[in-house]
Amino acid sequence: MTYPNVLVLDYLQSTGQVTPEIQLEAEQYIAQGYQRLLTFEVAGDGFSLFGEAPAQPMLTAYGLMEFSDMSRVYYVDPALIERTAQWLMGRQQGDGSWLPEGMTIESGLESVMTSPLPVTAYTVWALADAGFAGSEAVSRGLDYLRSHQAGTEEPYVLALLANAYAATNPDGADAQAILEQLDALKVVDGDHVYWQSGVETWMGGGGDVANLEATALAAYAMLRAGAYPQTVEGALNYIVAHADSFGAWETTQATILSLKALVLNAIQGAGGGREAVVWVSLNGEETEPIEIGDANADVVHLVTFTDKATIGNNTLRLQVEGERPLMFQAVTEYYLPWSEIPDVLETGVDAMRIDVSYDRTELAVNDVVTAQARVELLASGVARMALVDLGVPPGFTVQAEDLEALVERGVISRYELPGRQVLIYLEDFPSGQPLEISYRLRARYPLRVRTPASQAYDYYTPGTAGEVPPAELVVK
Repeated sequence: MTYPNVLVLDYLQSTGQVTPEIQLEAEQYIAQGYQRLLTFEVAGDGFSLFGEAPAQPMLTAYGLMEFSDMSRVYYVDPALIERTAQWLMGRQQGDGSWLPEGMTIESGLESVMTSPLPVTAYTVWALADAGFAGSEAVSRGLDYLRSHQAGTEEPYVLALLANAYAATNPDGADAQAILEQLDALKVVDGDHVYWQSGVETWMGGGGDVANLEATALAAYAMLRAGAYPQTVEGALNYIVAHADSFGAWETTQATILSLKALVLNAIQGAGGGREAVVWVSLNGEETEPIEIGDANADVVHLVTFTDKATIGNNTLRLQVEGERPLMFQAVTEYYLPWSEIPDVLETGVDAMRIDVSYDRTELAVNDVVTAQARVELLASGVARMALVDLGVPPGFTVQAEDLEALVERGVISRYELPGRQVLIYLEDFPSGQPLEISYRLRARYPLRVRTPASQAYDYYTPGTAGEVPPAELVVK
C-alpha cells in the first residue's frame, strides 16, 4: 500500500496538517515500499510484474507515475525517474504511439486495451506528470492521440485521454473537448454520478471495479481542468459511497485512482468557507454535535457505537444543519458462525473455490504436517492474477523450500510469507483447470490452535472469491 501512503502524506503536507510523528511514520512505510518497488525493475530498465524480463510498458508507465508522485514527499533517485522515462520513450513507435505489450494482452482477455490509443494516453499522462511534458516524445504522443481519437465513445478510454490532455494543457481545446464528451456520457443516479465502463481496465478490472476506475479518472481530469464542478461533486459522492469498511475501493488500482481524485479535491479547497453542524444518533442515543468548517473539514470525524447496537433492526440517524457539502460513510460489522455461512456452490454464485486439508491434525512439537490446497476458478474465462491466501496456524513455521520448488517448476508465479499466512500468486489462472499444491509446516510449540481462514480470489476482480473455514490443530 505504498502508493496510498504517498497520496495521503502529499495531502497532509499540501494542506499544512502533517505532524512530525505522522510524517515519520508515513516515511517509514514509504521507505520500505520504495525499496521493494526497486526489486521489480528489470535488468536493462523498465518494470515487470515480478521483476523478470521482459519489462512491460504499462507497468513501467505506472511505476513512473508512482515514483513521480512519491518524489513530492520522499527522496526518489532522479536517475531512476530519468532512466524509466527514457526506457518508455525508447519504446515509442514511429507514429508516436505506444503498443499494448506485456500484461495487457498476454492473458488472452478481449479488451479495448489491445489498441494503442489508451496505452498511448496513459503513457503520455505518466511522462507529463514526471516532468517530461515538453519532451518530443510527449508531443508526438499527443499528435497520435489527436489523429486517432475520433469515434471513441468508451468512457474509460475517454477518461485516459482527458488525463493525458489535462496533464499537458488543462485549459486547452483538446482537454475541454474530451471533458465535454465525457460529461455527456455520465450516468446520474440521484446525487451520484458515474461512468459505466464497457471494457476491462488495463489492470484487468471489470464490472463495478471498471466503473470506479473510469469515474475516478474522469473526476480527476475534470478537477485538474477546473471543469464541470457539479459533475465532479456527484462523481465524488459515488466514489465515497463505494468505499469498503476499510476505506479502500475493491482493488489497489481503483483505490489509488479514487484517492487521487479525493485528495486533489481536498487540496483545491472544496467547501468555500461554508459551515455545518452534524448530529449522529443510533437507536436514539445521540453524540455531541460536530461543528465543521474550513479549519477541520479535512479531518475524519469518527463516531462509533460499540455498545448501542442491538440484534435485529437498528436505526442510524444523521442530522445536518448548514450549507457545507459533506460526505459520510456508515459501516456495520457483525459476525456469524461458520456453520451459518452458505457454501458458494449451494448459492449458485460464480466464484473461485478453495479447499485446504492437512494430512493429520494431531502432532508433537517439531513434527511436520503437510497441507494440501486445491484451487479452482468456477467462473468462465481466466483470472489474470489469482491470489491464494493460505492461513498459517499460530506456532507453526512454513517450510519455504516447498514453495521455492513450486516457483522453480512454474506451478506458481510467486509467493510471500508476511506472517500468519502464505500468499501465492497465480498468473492467467484458467477456469476448469484446478490447481493442487502441497506445502509443509513445522510445529514449534505445544498448542491447540485454529488456522486463519484461507481464501482465493481474482486480485483484479475481488468479487470472484472463495473461502474455507479454519481448521483445528493440536500440538502436544
